[in-house]
Amino acid sequence: MSKKNKNKRKNKGFKAGLITGGIIALLYSAVFPLFRISDFLLCGGLAVLAGKIISIMASGLDLTTHNKQDAKKPANDVEELPLSGDETADAVIAKGQEMLHQIRAENDAIPDAVLSGQMDELERLCVQIFKTVAEKPMKASQIRKFMNYYLPTTLKMLASYRTMEQRGVSAADMAEARSTLIRGMGMVLTACQKQLDNLYKDTMLDVTTDIDVLEQMLKRDGFTEGELGTTHTKAPTATSAQMQQGTPVINTPKSDEDFVSFYANRNVQKK
Repeated sequence: MSKKNKNKRKNKGFKAGLITGGIIALLYSAVFPLFRISDFLLCGGLAVLAGKIISIMASGLDLTTHNKQDAKKPANDVEELPLSGDETADAVIAKGQEMLHQIRAENDAIPDAVLSGQMDELERLCVQIFKTVAEKPMKASQIRKFMNYYLPTTLKMLASYRTMEQRGVSAADMAEARSTLIRGMGMVLTACQKQLDNLYKDTMLDVTTDIDVLEQMLKRDGFTEGELGTTHTKAPTATSAQMQQGTPVINTPKSDEDFVSFYANRNVQKK
């Protein structure tokens, strides 16, 4: 609001308050006789209070306070995308950054909770896609159609819907357009998610290959659960086989004295 308009509203509020105060004073004096000083003070106090309230209301302060508080809140900025250092990839990222600002602008201009949620999700998926390109510049070519057709078409749909809403198109036509746009945005979000998944297909293949190699090495070295179980079961079987073949079992001494007598007996037997 300009300074001129603010002053105009203040003057309007002052006049309304002054008139209201005068009316309250006249009504009070007509109903209650003014004999004592306290009567005059009470009448004046009520007139001033009523005039102040009307002045504030006429100035519009109560109606705009919440707007001033909202204006003080910082708006959520679009996330700044990192660059890759590759000229081709960075050109794609810069274009993507511009499209993110357009998505946010349409989101702010369309007061619809469902569409706003879809645009929030679209922005989130786009940020992840462009971040992937920044990390892996060679993938920039994989999102060419996404950049040249899918996103521009989506922005065109949103802009057309916003224009229809701002021009006051009939409620029936707007309801149909809204339903169509929500369905279209759903398809776009599915496509964006698949685009993001496709960018990581080679990563998933590498992970799968690494796991297969790791599994084979663990099996070879006997560190998998199956191999360890086989090792544990083979040990008692070999011991049992030796016992059945008559392999002598040595009784190991349990104390120091037993060790002395044990080795003494062995020396006597040798002699």
